This record gives sequence, C-alpha cells and structure tokens, in this order.
Amino acid sequence: MHYSKIASHSPLLRLSARWEVAYRSVSRSKFWFLLLTALGSLSNVVYTCTVPLVGFGVIAGATLPRHRAIATMMTMWFVNQLLGFTIHSYPQTLNTFTWGLVLGLGTLLVALLASIKPSFGRSPMGSHYLWLAVALIGGYVLYECVIWLAGFALGGVEGFTLPILWGVFAGNAVWAIALGCLHSILLWDTSRQSSHAVLKR
Repeated sequence: MHYSKIASHSPLLRLSARWEVAYRSVSRSKFWFLLLTALGSLSNVVYTCTVPLVGFGVIAGATLPRHRAIATMMTMWFVNQLLGFTIHSYPQTLNTFTWGLVLGLGTLLVALLASIKPSFGRSPMGSHYLWLAVALIGGYVLYECVIWLAGFALGGVEGFTLPILWGVFAGNAVWAIALGCLHSILLWDTSRQSSHAVLKR
C-alpha cells in the first residue's frame, strides 16, 4: 500500500498500514534473522536443561519467513545439543541422543505452528499480537505434549508436575515477551524511518 493512499484513511488505519509495511521490512531483513539466531544460540550459555525453545520458537515463527524461522530454531537446538554433549557433559547414551531429537522435533513444531500467522480481524497489528499470545500457549502445550508422549518410551513422565510445568512456561513467556518487545521497537524504528523518507520527497 502506498503512503499517499494511507494518508487518506483514518489515523488508526494509517497506523495499521504503516505497521504492516514495517513488519514486512523487518521480517525480510537479515538483521532480525541474525539477531534472533544469535540471541537464541547465546541463551544456551545461560541455561542448560530449560532453554527457552518455545519462547524463541513462537517469536521466530511469527516474525520471520518460515524457512528462516526453521533455520533459527534448528541452529538454537543444535548449539544446545553441542554444548550439552561437550561443556555440560551429557551422557553419550542412546536415550540421551533420542531425547535430543525429541526436543528438536518439539522445537520445530512450535516454530511451524507460530508461522501459520492467521488473521483475526481487519487490523494486522492487532492480529499479530493476539496470535503471539495464542501461539505461546498453544506452542507450549504442543511442545510439552511431545515430551510427555516421548516420556512413556524414554522415561521421565514423573517430572510433569504443575509447579515444574508452570515454571518452564513462565520462563518461556518472559523470553517471548522480551523478544516481542524488541521486535516492536524495530518495527517502530523502521516505520519512523519510512515516514521520514516519505516526508523528504
């Protein structure tokens, strides 16, 4: 949509249209892709077992093209496994390797779910933030269901207690909110720069 057409609409529609233009620009930029991938990889240094794969998966899936979201999350998962089997001294057993693959599958499914990006209304801006909330809850449930089902074969179902599940969810939610805010700042800055460029013409 051209800015000349946006100007003829209401302030809310202009804001929504500018947001959509900025969203597409950030989504296709290498900066956001590389930043998200770097932050996800570095998070493995801080965490060992409870890496916020869901929080990152939701933001990656909802803010990046699908192929980049998959690349981001698979890189994050690979770094997690690499550090686990080297620095954190994971036992090199078939069970441990299988659990790693299960976590990778759960991570991939979360990113794919978030990448659906459905429209809930006329405002793409409102739809985006509503979808982030839905994808965070749905992605977490999906991720934990994958782990729970695998636990029957690999062991570890006894770890599914409400305090543990809530603690893991809260950690992922904090990361998702923080990353969502960072993404919004980039959107605002991109929109502001585009507006200034139009006014200078």
